Amino acid sequence: LIAGSHPDPYRLPLALRTTAKVIAAGTDARLLIAGRVNDAQLVELTALSSELGLNDRIRVSGPYRQSEAPDLFRQADILLHTKYIDPCPSVAIEAMACGLPVVYSKTGGTPELVGDEAGYGVPTELNWHEPRPPSPEQLAEGVAKVAGDLSRFSAAARERAVTRFDLKHWLKRHAHVIEELVRSLREAR
Repeated sequence: LIAGSHPDPYRLPLALRTTAKVIAAGTDARLLIAGRVNDAQLVELTALSSELGLNDRIRVSGPYRQSEAPDLFRQADILLHTKYIDPCPSVAIEAMACGLPVVYSKTGGTPELVGDEAGYGVPTELNWHEPRPPSPEQLAEGVAKVAGDLSRFSAAARERAVTRFDLKHWLKRHAHVIEELVRSLREAR
């Protein structure tokens, strides 16, 4: 599964090429593309999937509402997050909450969200001027590592989402900060 917004021109082609490498390595894989895909991207995806022999292995489901995300994520085994230097991808947290491990570019904020136990971060060169995402071969290796121990990665993804990103923790922390602010304002009078 690749999900979310896809404004970067390299993201979807990279996902298709990665899927082709995964299949070439002997895994019976399919790619579900969820999120907004514009007409130009659809034309490019159609041509590339034909070129790579993936026509029957790619499905574009289109935009989805937040309430539909869990059902969408349950259709997949792994989230392939191809965005380079993504500061804080909520799609990774949402996927982990549904038990999906994440294979991603080990840049930006994604490594902090996913960690080593809930997926696999593919090391890549850091460049602030132009995107340098991992190669399809590197991402396919990451997919193979996660797929090789999918039940452990899936359990770890769910556990990480619950322990680190549960809304109760966020609300409790914010309540504490607000209480401290109110207390300090009262004391300042």
